Amino acid sequence: MKGDGSKKEGYGKRSERFVKRLARRLLAALSSRHDPSSSLHIDPAAIKKVIVIRQHNQFGDVLCTVPLLRVLRRKFNLDELAVVVSPQNISALAGCTYVTDLLNYDKLAFYKHPSSFFRFVRKLRRKYDLLIVPSNVSISLTNDIMAFIANANHKLGPGSLDSKANRTSSVYDVAVNLDWENSLEHQYYRNMKVAEPLGITRVDDDGGLEYSVDPATAAEVRSMVERMSRTGVRRVALHAGAGKPPNRWDVAAFAALSELLHDRLGADLFITEGPMDHEVIERLAALLTVPFVRVRNSAISFVAAFLRQMDVVVTNDTGIMHLAAAVGTSTLSLFGPTDPLQWAPLGKNHRFILGRGGDINTIEVSKVFDSVMKLMKISKDRNGFFLQGEGKTP
Repeated sequence: MKGDGSKKEGYGKRSERFVKRLARRLLAALSSRHDPSSSLHIDPAAIKKVIVIRQHNQFGDVLCTVPLLRVLRRKFNLDELAVVVSPQNISALAGCTYVTDLLNYDKLAFYKHPSSFFRFVRKLRRKYDLLIVPSNVSISLTNDIMAFIANANHKLGPGSLDSKANRTSSVYDVAVNLDWENSLEHQYYRNMKVAEPLGITRVDDDGGLEYSVDPATAAEVRSMVERMSRTGVRRVALHAGAGKPPNRWDVAAFAALSELLHDRLGADLFITEGPMDHEVIERLAALLTVPFVRVRNSAISFVAAFLRQMDVVVTNDTGIMHLAAAVGTSTLSLFGPTDPLQWAPLGKNHRFILGRGGDINTIEVSKVFDSVMKLMKISKDRNGFFLQGEGKTP
């Protein structure tokens, strides 16, 4: 039976590859009349309606699109800015004030209710002045198909990525060659790179993330946190989970850090947990010997409002890291195999620590604790600790 399952999986993958090859050839043939340019001559005043296609399966990657969206909205004084996103990550941009419409690319819903697919296509076929497809990790055939279907006067997308040609780049009026192999450019700015033909460069934006929470949720969470924490006491959130195991600092280290934060700083501790983090947080909870509050499986808007009430968030390299930075809370990010120069939040209120040799578990607890103190503006002298500033006011 096990062998049969492997065979079926093999057939499925081969079928998927065949369908993709066929789709690429068909799309290339249908769009072959286009010869992508490397420059775009367009009157900025003529750009009022823009659509960005950013369906991607990683929450943090989608949130990193905010600088591009912000500079588009500001530079061109847009009336409309629509973004195509996947259902898993529609919440990443639900708190983005620059977006006027989110188009939900929900394949499962399309299969179950074909009418929803046609409604989606109708939204793609609205008249747009400009379409942009940012690509910082991989080139997506699905994005190119949507770009072909969309009704836009001008279309910008990837011509190649790290020297790998986009075989369906002919769907774009301007195909931009993206090369990160010898680049240390931050992911926030990589999302902006495809818009260079519009005269957009990194000097147009500081790269900061943003996420707005509706006032009702903000008030509810503020009241909840006030009830669960002591007045005037520092609040620290710890996020021990991450989608990729090599990105997780050992739970024993998080437990040791918790003891230092509680015993030496008297901090109130909050442990955040996403849908995929249960096993990790269970192990951490079993090790903790100090009081803590567990915040579990909540909606992104709730989590964002909660993180805003913290003084510092200590987190692995994962979506929570970007969300904490987006709501303006000081963030200490722990890195192993991924490059913090590309992914760590930008700004003077954020710090990162990189493990030696790409191993996150070479990071010492004492170093993390000292970095938390610096973020809180707490200094140490021979007699103990003294404060340099006040804690966050709810």
